[in-house]
Amino acid sequence: MIDLHSHTHFSDGDLSPSRLLSRAHERGLEYLAITDHDSVTAFHTLRAERHAHASKDTNPDDSSRTSNASGTILRLPQLSGGLISGVEVSCQWEGLEIHVLGLFVDVDNVALTTMLQQQQQRRRERAAAIDLKLQRNGMTGLGAYLDTLPCDAISRSHVADFLVNQGHSKNKQHAFNKLIGRKGKAYVAAGWCEFADAIATIHEAGGIASLAHPDRYPLSRPRFRRMVEDYCEAGGDAIEVSYSNLNPGSLGHLAELCEKHELWATAGSDFHSPDHHWMDLGKIRMMPAACRHSAIWHHPAWQQHIGKLPAIVSAGGSEGSAISDASELR
Repeated sequence: MIDLHSHTHFSDGDLSPSRLLSRAHERGLEYLAITDHDSVTAFHTLRAERHAHASKDTNPDDSSRTSNASGTILRLPQLSGGLISGVEVSCQWEGLEIHVLGLFVDVDNVALTTMLQQQQQRRRERAAAIDLKLQRNGMTGLGAYLDTLPCDAISRSHVADFLVNQGHSKNKQHAFNKLIGRKGKAYVAAGWCEFADAIATIHEAGGIASLAHPDRYPLSRPRFRRMVEDYCEAGGDAIEVSYSNLNPGSLGHLAELCEKHELWATAGSDFHSPDHHWMDLGKIRMMPAACRHSAIWHHPAWQQHIGKLPAIVSAGGSEGSAISDASELR
């Protein structure tokens, strides 16, 4: 199996990178991409740990288990294939927050590093502005709470956790509805980058841009079509066709969009927490037959960085089965 969309505690996930890898191993994943929001720190962390381990290893035959030079894939004991570098960039489109995945990005690329630093600064400034509004409503301590977290991409999800933990909200949805959502007392609009900027930077870093979980945005059908068209016009390469908690009807529609706009098809669980069992690693619907020929593992970048198809595909089995946990989803 492969899973090209997951998160660690460096953004809004629950697990550390090493614990995420352990879970990937337990779930039988061959390839995994960590795609934290506006952060590639998890990949840097794991690469440093792997290099430190390799430097202590006196067995020359194990040298193949180190990372490649381009900073796009790590060979790790927990994954039979490897860890693919990735990121999920928050973008602004007609007043909405839309996410674009960058896969096979060079995590050392200067343009990418600069953009992510800017995005993280925007997140810190937004959190500070939310904190001021909360204080005016008698809710203090957000800044101190955020300082205790390992994340470098602060989100409203973290603010919601704080509000629940302090008893200001009964649950995270309540926190968004009453306080930090669009109609809330402490709402602060985000100032993300544009589609074109995110995609251009992903390309400059040698990556593939994929529109993340397209059916989750609150868009009418005409606006959805326009959003996809604008994404393609900005240079988008792919669309996430299969992911956790996806309506079966939407699966076919996204496959059709993939064909219509000649986009590559990606798949990922959007894993955040073991508690969200419906979004567990590898829990992805089978890639529709209509777009299997454009599945991401046929992309030249996959061949460049990995050099082989996922095991089940290369063994002659069904391509769809390489990324599915169908028994749990049907």
